[in-house]
Order: sequence, then structure tokens, then C-alpha cells
Amino acid sequence: MRISTLSLRSSLFVLLFAFLFSSRSAAAVGGETFPAGHWAYDIIDQLVARGYLVQLYDVAKPYERMDVARAILATDKTLIEDRVTLWLFNKLEQELSEELDWLRDEAFPDGALRIGLRPEFVGDKRNGNFPQLQFEQEQGNTFGPRFRNRFRFTLHFGENIVLYNNSMLQNERIFTLLPAKKWGGLTGFTEQSFVAYHSKSVRLKFGRDYVQWGYGRNSLITNFTAGPLDQLSFQFVSRAARFTYFLAQLDKYDDRFGWRADGNIERFFAAIRADFNLFAGNVRLGLFQGTLKSGTYRHLDFRHVNPFIFTYGEQFEETNPLIGGDFSVYAFNVNFYGSLTVDDWQVDKKEQVDLEPNLWAGTLGVRAPNVLKAFKIYGTDAFIELTRCRYRTFHNRFIEQRLTVNNAGRGVVRANPLAHPLGTDFLSMEVGVSHWFKKFLRVSTNVLAIAKGEGNLYGPFLTPWMDRDANGNFIYNLRDGYDEPIPFVTGNRKVEGRYAWTVGVFYQPNNSFNAELNLTQVWRRNANNVAGLNKSDFQIFFRTMFEIQPVFNFL
Repeated sequence: MRISTLSLRSSLFVLLFAFLFSSRSAAAVGGETFPAGHWAYDIIDQLVARGYLVQLYDVAKPYERMDVARAILATDKTLIEDRVTLWLFNKLEQELSEELDWLRDEAFPDGALRIGLRPEFVGDKRNGNFPQLQFEQEQGNTFGPRFRNRFRFTLHFGENIVLYNNSMLQNERIFTLLPAKKWGGLTGFTEQSFVAYHSKSVRLKFGRDYVQWGYGRNSLITNFTAGPLDQLSFQFVSRAARFTYFLAQLDKYDDRFGWRADGNIERFFAAIRADFNLFAGNVRLGLFQGTLKSGTYRHLDFRHVNPFIFTYGEQFEETNPLIGGDFSVYAFNVNFYGSLTVDDWQVDKKEQVDLEPNLWAGTLGVRAPNVLKAFKIYGTDAFIELTRCRYRTFHNRFIEQRLTVNNAGRGVVRANPLAHPLGTDFLSMEVGVSHWFKKFLRVSTNVLAIAKGEGNLYGPFLTPWMDRDANGNFIYNLRDGYDEPIPFVTGNRKVEGRYAWTVGVFYQPNNSFNAELNLTQVWRRNANNVAGLNKSDFQIFFRTMFEIQPVFNFL
């Protein structure tokens, strides 16, 4: 019997809510998450690098507000020596005042409503693309300022259920990750919208939210820059271990341009990860896998959506599987972290097709807080991060199985990479330093260097190891093998050298107002892999934001 996609979605929806309202496990209120780009992420990362918030699973974002509040209450702040760290805690405590009060008093309202308004003025001036992104199409921008407003509301139904919506209305020409509907010079879309259930050890979510996995500045499997995903997810949580699963529906591939002759193609991405929080949070290990499945007018395959199956070894049709792991170690007052994702690995070299290079991406990084502590100067943090991604990683022979969220075939401007925002075929290094001069003022600078090959997620999947000479013989053989440098170019093309130096200022006199200014000089050598084509661009980004978020308790 053939099960339609619609009926399967309905079944999943019914099962989810049957569980919600039939569960009798101990409750643990939570569910509301920080939206991508919220200032709290930087504060949390700085505290984690200092060795605090050890109960927080910092590998998987977005962070839930209640999880951060619990980690704050579990921290002994009496041993903190420097006032900068106390400033950081104070900022989070002001932001999470309602959650902290609920937890301290162990008294949760039967119902509560939080309404939030975040009006912003954004100015963005640049001639070329952002250096840290690699979309299929992108244009420059002229300085505004332009207006953007987020409206959000959260309904708490007792201790178990949260209903959350975060929608946006803004002027055109403001950079956005999502295709947005236009209304006379304005664009709008819903950024987050979900219902979440929490018990003591089980969490479920149905709707739209961001997903980013990994300890680095960017993920090697799911990244904030992909935009929010429409998903069904659940977690099993304990103090030392956590199991996470989500199933997301990506945009269809619309075959109006002749890539495939069999019409619209459904695309689903399922991923799981297991995390272990060991040695009082000083050692954290994670394992993950993901599978992108596509098919023409096909229902979901239960083998694909099974959250407990090891999918990398399964011979599914029309799938692109990935596996990987990551780690974070806090030692000697320094945080070391790394991640590795394997897209395709040739174990046997028995046939010509097996000469395809192993496809992988990896990140190594170090975060060091208070690097000037020996001189009695506190609040200076530094980091260095290296990322390497081999050509064709996250790519695929079939366009609908490439790790992109949407596609240009539907008129979407960008085909957002699902994993790293640079797509594929690159080597990057980023070094940064920041310093808090006052509780309300932080100044930072960072240098980003990228070597970018010609590989991307949008062009054809090339197989040069299968090339033949004029006589019809293979140019490469199993004895000598085939290899490619990272990054990779062909013919007379050159590796693009991309360099960006940014100076930033973050001003936050209170939690209801903050402003940010970033000045970036970008240099491109052999731009777009064209030998001798050099470009430079001075980019300005300015944002000022007000936030109002009253909470109404209905007892």
C-alpha cells in the first residue's frame, strides 16, 4: 500500500500530540530558544570558554532559554575573580530574569504570555559578496539605514508546553537568508514557529526553528546560515548524555529547467547525534549522522526517518549520507575543539570509479579567555580556527541531493548551503581578539583568510578520474591512483585568495538596547578563480536594536 507524504505528515503530527497530552512524566518547563544572531550567543560562548555553564550542551544550537538559566543557577559565582566574567553573567541574568525566578521559586505559572518587539535599523554598504559566505548569487548593497522589526510571542501552557512564533517585517535590500514575500518595498517571513513539549528527560518540537551542530564558528553538517528548517525533532536528555533527532523538509527541486525529466522532487534531511558531557563538563564528545533523501512524488521511507538506524551503511536509493564527530576539551584554562564530517570514503580500490578522492571536511580551533591575565588585564579573549573541506564534499552527482536548503529553480536568489556557508572546496583560517573595556563596550578585531577552489554546490559534479585519452584508455589507473590538492582548480584557473580584516564595536548600555558597528576590508586575489583578477572592497555593517519583552503570568 502506498502511503502519501501528506498522510505520513498527518500521522507524525497526530502521534506527536498524542504523546504530548498522554505523557505523565515529571515536567521541566522550557522550549523557547534564542533566535539566530542574538547577542546572548557571544556571551554564552565567552562563559563556556572560561569553563563555566558546564551543564549546558553548547554543541547544539539554538540554545533554549531555560537550559541557559539552569546552567547559570548551577554555577558557583563566588569563586569568580574578575569583574568582566561577572559582567557577562549579569547580562544573561537580566535577559533571563523570568526564567531564573521560576526556577528559584520552583513555581511555574499555569499559563504565561511573553510578547517581544525587536525594532532595528540596519545599514549595510558593500560592493561585493560577504567574504565568509558562498551563495550561488549575491549582490552588493548601498548604505541605508533600513528598518527591520521582529515580533514574537511565547505561550507557556503550564510547565509542559510552549507555543512560539517569531516573525519579521523589513525593508527590501536587507540581507536575509530566506526567500520573503514582498509588499510594496517591504519583505516579511516567519523566522521561527513551533510547539515544544518538555518533560524531565524527553523533549519534542514540531515546526520551524534553526539548527546548528558543532563547536566551531560554523558547522560541518547543519548551520544557522542555512536559515530555519521546518522540522520534527525530539531529544532524550540526562545530565551526562543526550540523544537528538530531527527530520526536516527542504525545498522541493522544481525541474522547470530540464535537470530531471520526472518533475518535482521532494527532499528530506534526517539527522541524529549522541552527546556525552564528561568529567564535570571539561570533556564533551559527540557523534552524528545525516541523510538527505530525495524522490519524485515519493513518500518518506521509514528506513530513512528511523532515528536509531545507522544509515551510512544502508543502500538507500537517492540518498546522500554523512557521518562525523566532534569534541570539546577544557584544559589549562583553554578550550580546544574540533569536528570531522565524512561525506564519502572509498574503502576499496577495486574499480576505476573507486579512484574518487575521499570527501571530508574538518575543523580545529582554540579559544583562550583572559589572555592578558598575567598583566592583571581581564576581558581579553582570543581564538584561532582552521577549517578544511575537500572538493565535492556536500556535493553530489544529482542536483537534488546536494546539501542546499533551497534552489534557484524556484526563483530563490540563493541556494543556501545546509552545512558550512562556504559550501565546498576551501581552506580557511580565522584569528580574532576581543576586549571588554566596560560592561557596556566591547571592541574586537579578526582576520579571515580563505583559499577557495573552483568547486561549489551549484556546478556539475566532475569526475576527472574517469577521463580517457585519445585511444580510449583511462588516464589514471588503480596502481598509481588519483589525487587532488585542497583547494582544487583545473586548467589555467587559479585558487582564489580571499582576505578580510574586520574591526567591530559592540555597545550595550542595557539589555533593552544594543548597537553594533563592523568595518571590514576585503581583498580578493584571482577573484572567481580568474588568474590576475584582483578586487578589493570596503564593507560597513551597522545595526542598532531595541527590545521589549514583557511577560504576563496567568495564574
